[in-house]
Amino acid sequence: MSARPRNEPAPWTTSIRSLAMKVAVYTIALNEAAHAERWANSATDADYRIVVDTGSTDDTVERLTKAGVTVHRIAIRPWRFDDARNAAMALIPANVDICCSMDMDRFLEPGWRPKLEAAWTADTTALYCRTVYRSKPDDPTILRGWPTKNFHSRWGYRFKRPVHEALVFAGDEEVTRECLDIVMCEVQDRGKETRRQYLPLMELAHKEEPEDAQICFWLGREYMWADRRDEAGALLQRYLSLPTATWGEERSEAMRYLARVQPDKKMSWLDKARIEAPHRREIWLDLAEELHGQSDWLNLFWACANGIEKTRRTNSYLDDSQCWGFRLFDLGAIGAWHVNVMDKAADWGQKAVELDPGNQRLRSNLDYFIRLRGERRAG
Repeated sequence: MSARPRNEPAPWTTSIRSLAMKVAVYTIALNEAAHAERWANSATDADYRIVVDTGSTDDTVERLTKAGVTVHRIAIRPWRFDDARNAAMALIPANVDICCSMDMDRFLEPGWRPKLEAAWTADTTALYCRTVYRSKPDDPTILRGWPTKNFHSRWGYRFKRPVHEALVFAGDEEVTRECLDIVMCEVQDRGKETRRQYLPLMELAHKEEPEDAQICFWLGREYMWADRRDEAGALLQRYLSLPTATWGEERSEAMRYLARVQPDKKMSWLDKARIEAPHRREIWLDLAEELHGQSDWLNLFWACANGIEKTRRTNSYLDDSQCWGFRLFDLGAIGAWHVNVMDKAADWGQKAVELDPGNQRLRSNLDYFIRLRGERRAG
């Protein structure tokens, strides 16, 4: 019998470890019948699947129960997401080692359990996986994605904030690790009624923790979406002044929002955003749109050239898929035509058509740029 290679684990090692390590996937639910089976099936490798139902009137509970999920019915009054999630965490059995918090509109890609066991060490308290957004469950195209702290030890954690709740460590020393091979997918359900509660809950969160930069930013953004411009402007500027508001990408995003709610200061805010995070294509597209509106062709060409150079997404939750479409190349081609750089006009016009082949305006522009380039070369 040949000897087993020294760097190869004993065949029983993984099975023993699997038996020793207990994993629970848990969440809260309210009228999630459309997602129940998908959620349950993606978590079948867990030792426990636990859902706390907070008052569903559809057949969410029945679907989950049929799929073998343990369901608890509770009521939270007044409603807070952190209280509900903490209640769900409290119902996880005491013998569990690792907990996975996964919303009902999310699902784990197959093979997550052995990856988790390989990445988790004795001193780990939490592990970051990769969360990706998709338009449909069966569409492999990733709209955006970033690391998220969805796996944590059974003890020492709790959720904080009434909305946009954060998982915080209450022990002596948090030890986090990362395994981005574990992928959690989300297909956003924007029709959820709970989304209507977000604004008042964010106002409550800001009242409770006025120095929380993250909630200050999110509330300012929510005011912008609600067209409450004065309140949005005040909060976003407060966010920028907070000592904990240090993440350049988020700061630049706040400046982009300020450019929208304070149009008389638009160029000033966009210029500040460009200086804060020049690697973000989103900012260059905003600048290009404004310069196009001003018929400032030379600076339009400059902004588009800089934006097109940015070929890598930041992989943060702030990534805007719109800036990776045809528009920046479209504006760049127009700018190049106006400053008589016809090679660029044709090249960028071609790229715009490739990104939106059904757009007749882009095709007509491209034909014109190619014809004009030929005429100028000949003349």
